Amino acid sequence: MDFAKVLKEFPVLKTDRILLRKLRLEDAPALKKYYSNENVYRYLDWNGPETLERSFEIINLWNKGYDEGWIIRFAIADKETDEIIGTIFLNEFEGKRAEIGYELSENYWRRGIMTEAISEVLSFGFNQLGLVRIQAFVCSENVASTEILKKFEFKEEGCLRQFECHSVTGECKDMWVYSLLNTEFQK
Repeated sequence: MDFAKVLKEFPVLKTDRILLRKLRLEDAPALKKYYSNENVYRYLDWNGPETLERSFEIINLWNKGYDEGWIIRFAIADKETDEIIGTIFLNEFEGKRAEIGYELSENYWRRGIMTEAISEVLSFGFNQLGLVRIQAFVCSENVASTEILKKFEFKEEGCLRQFECHSVTGECKDMWVYSLLNTEFQK
């Protein structure tokens, strides 16, 4: 997607408790810290950045991806401290479709933070980017992610068996496909 045609600059989205903003290199230590928790990366296809240097590389890659139009990845930052506590993204743009993904520091689980972030990104995707469909791929074991998607009335479309293989462990997991259409979104 050519973000430059739709957006003047990288957007900043705000809720009562969080800012969704562009990742900065000074976010690297916090990114590495929360990703080092197995509970955070358990259902992802990688373990996150292993070193501070790798955190810098990942931030640069994600920001370059925005410039190239293949991902818009927001830092989820605590509104009071501006420290990042997670990220949320839209990528895999195809026509008027995109995929949503996210992760959050375990210290902020079960507080409604991800609900706020997802609501803002869905609204942004449908209203600013003109998407018609946003989909998610969720590990069959990730109950919390499944529950939050259902809260937004994502529809379960089916199981992709042994679809995603972890880049470190090599373990392959079943992934469930969920989707939400613009006409179904209620903010």
